[in-house]
This record gives sequence, C-alpha cells and structure tokens, in this order.
Amino acid sequence: MKRIISILLIALLFLACQPTPESSIIVGKDQTAMIEQAKKPIAAELQNLTIRERLDAPDRLTYSYHKGNLTIDADAEVVVPDAELPIVRVFPMEFDQETVTELWNVLVGDVPMTARVNVPAKEEIASRIQTLTAAIDNGDLATYHFASQEEAEQAIAVLKRQYREAPDVASGDPADGTLLKGVYLDDTGKEVSTNTYLNAESYETGYRFSVTNSGTNREPVIKKFYDEYGREIGTSTLPVSSGGAFSFVKGNEAEIRCYIYERELTFSDGCPKEGGDTLTVTPAQARASAEDCLRRSGLDGSYRVQRIFLIRDYGSTRFSYRIVCTHTVNGCETLMAGNVIDVDEDDIYAPQWQLEKLLLDVNDSGIYYVRFDHPLAISDVITEQTNLLPFSEIKAIMKKMLPIIYRNDHPDENSDIVTEMHINRVELGLWRVRIQDKIDQGMLIPVWAFYAYTKEHDPSGMFDDTVNYMPILILNAVDGSVINPQKGY
Repeated sequence: MKRIISILLIALLFLACQPTPESSIIVGKDQTAMIEQAKKPIAAELQNLTIRERLDAPDRLTYSYHKGNLTIDADAEVVVPDAELPIVRVFPMEFDQETVTELWNVLVGDVPMTARVNVPAKEEIASRIQTLTAAIDNGDLATYHFASQEEAEQAIAVLKRQYREAPDVASGDPADGTLLKGVYLDDTGKEVSTNTYLNAESYETGYRFSVTNSGTNREPVIKKFYDEYGREIGTSTLPVSSGGAFSFVKGNEAEIRCYIYERELTFSDGCPKEGGDTLTVTPAQARASAEDCLRRSGLDGSYRVQRIFLIRDYGSTRFSYRIVCTHTVNGCETLMAGNVIDVDEDDIYAPQWQLEKLLLDVNDSGIYYVRFDHPLAISDVITEQTNLLPFSEIKAIMKKMLPIIYRNDHPDENSDIVTEMHINRVELGLWRVRIQDKIDQGMLIPVWAFYAYTKEHDPSGMFDDTVNYMPILILNAVDGSVINPQKGY
C-alpha cells in the first residue's frame, strides 16, 4: 500500500499521452485556473437545488473491475454534505502553551509526570566539561580515550555548544505541562533553528504525553551526533516541516497496539461481537467520551466527531474503537485522512506539511490514545459557493484511473499476490492542498474521496489478510485533477 500513492505521477504521465478529453482534466494542476473555474456563477435554475441534486450524485456507487490478480469493486454510499463547500486559505498552526495546558489538564490531570528529554540537560553537560578539563590538567586523557590534548580540547568545544542547546530540565525531573524550548546550533555555534516541545511520562501509569512543534529552519539541517565526551559518532537530518504534532498514550505497548481497521460502525450500533468481554462499552458511549474530551479541551468549536471504526491488533485478540474527528468550516467537514501516506518517503529532504489528523482510541478504560497532528488555522474565504463538476464526470475519471494506478503498483503479471480493493464509501468534502512550492500556505478545497478496504493475500504464505483503510483515490471536485497527498496538491 505504501507505493500506491507514490505511483500516481506515473499514472498521470500515462494518461497525458492519451488523446482523450479526460486526460487534460486529470493532469491539470493550475491552481489559478482552478480557482477561476470554482468562482464561476452557478446557473440560476440550479441555485435552489441541493448539492446532490445539482451534481446529479447518486445515493450509491456500484463498480466492478477484475483483471489477473487484481479485483476492485464498489457498493458504496455516496456522501454529500448539505452545506455549501467553500474554498478557504489555511496555514499550519503550532501547539501554543494555552492549548497544551488544556490538553494536559483533561488527559493527564493530577497524575505525577516526569520529563523525558532526548539530550542531556545543562547540569550533566557542565559536569562532563569539568571532568575533561580536569583530565587535561592532570594528564589523565587516556582514561577517557583521547590521544592528545588537542583532541580533548576539540571535544570540550563541542560540549560547550551542546550546553547552549541543552534544556534546563533533565529526564526524570517533574513535568507540569510547560513547553520547553529547543535550540539547534551548527558546528560554528550559529543558531540554525528553534522549536518548542514537551515529552513527559509516568512509569507507574503508562501515561505518555508528547508535543513537537516544527523548527524555524527553512533548509534541511545536518546535525552531527556525539558520544558523551564530544566525539563525533554519526549524523542526522533536521527536515523542513510545518505545524505541530501531539500524542497521548495511556497504557503499555501490549495494551494499545490496535492498528488494523476492521470495519466501520455506526454510533447506534451495539457492542461488536468480535470484542467479546474485552470491549463492553458501546459506540454511543465511546462517542460521548470523545465529545466530552473535545469540549473540555476547548476544541469543540472547530472539530466534531465524524466516524467510528472497530480496530484490532495484529493478533486479532484485542479490539478498540477509533473515533475520527474532523475540522468543520462553515458547516462543512474536512475528510478523514487518518491512514493517508502524506510524506515523501523517498526524499527525506522534501519539505513536510502533513495532513491534519485528530484520532481518539477508546476501550473499556476510556480514551487511551489521542493523536492530533498539524492543526490548521483558517484564513480568508476564497469562495463561499463553489462551482463543481457533475458526478458523472468524476465517475468517468475514477473508472479510468483506478485500474491504471493498481496496474502500476503490481507490475509483475506473474506475481501470485492477490489484491482486493473494496470501496465502501465515496465522500464529497474538504481536503487540504498546498500552494505549490510553499511549505506554509494552503487551501481547503472540495474533493471526492474514494475510501476502500484493501486486502492482499500471498498463496505462498508470506503474508495474508492485510487490511488497510484509506482513500485510494482523491479527485479535485472542481477540475477533476488527482490530488497526490505526498506532494500536497
């Protein structure tokens, strides 16, 4: 599945060579032209129709395709909002201290937490500098494996730079939800980036609370790793990124490893039979817990509970609920992006602005996992009522694209791997795209997303029953172009 989105560009190039009317629409990425098209007035005779009627969108979509070891089928609900879909400008937002404090109070409360930092604190580095200085004075460099005084002095210079970057708080110190400042220096001592972050945990309860805001660097920064006495042992890269990431976990790894989407539920369903005695809370009760968390965190004004899934661990022995919350703009929701691959894994230097995601996992113990990535700040409105393509054109593009995408993802015609794509939901909503060549400017635009469960089976027994749930195709509802989440547009 990780290759599925990455081959979209190959599919687009293939289509660009075809002399069909659809190809020019599919490969179109001119955002200026798209906005002009979106602003075109809607015909007077269509103004009083619902959006579904205006687009002539059906209640369900049926589709079937089979060739070789690939099967794609759809018997899918077609979800169309009642509210008009706008286009709005957005930019990435970091987690400020007020938001972090609210989340801390709701999720951590009075549980004693300790700091967890990935670098030594100032006190520890000062002690190492003192130790090496004394070793030079005493002629005891061999004890610390230095061949010369010059080598030891170079190590002390490295430690002094590290001291300037180091936090005042050390691992194990009490944590109260206060953000720490991270400072990054290059090898000359020049400040190249700063950020704010917080990592805290409780060994007794298994609580972990983490906030990471993006750095200020606008070029990738190569950072060197050193051992405890300033000797270089490797390098790492500080990428260019935008926005913040937050996570909260309550419990150990064995208790929370529910990653597989089993199936979608409704909030009126009873307890799923798969959960047995280990999952007795109902979807409605799980929803109430999530909505209470949003309310007490001050997030309910911008986010609402949208969907609920039954999820399981890889051994199929433990089940939980995953509640998906989405940003709401003018009464219209952004679409679920929980499993979408939105980082270019082949280019670690590519600027990163990941999609906004707010997920809450719930079991009988309550909310035990929260993931809140890259919140959006809403700027000005470009269109309040957007001119959209009729559904018939969107369906024609879908039928052309899906076989091409998966043929390219499975190029070996002799492979025994059997792939099944079961589309169960087609949804019109808002999706964040980047302004091309910008890391911190974007738009929420109307798109059609085709969600599917994907199962792969290898008869040789290497793997079986791999279940992923994600949109397998995202189409711009204005011009029909394919949205590539890895590129952001």
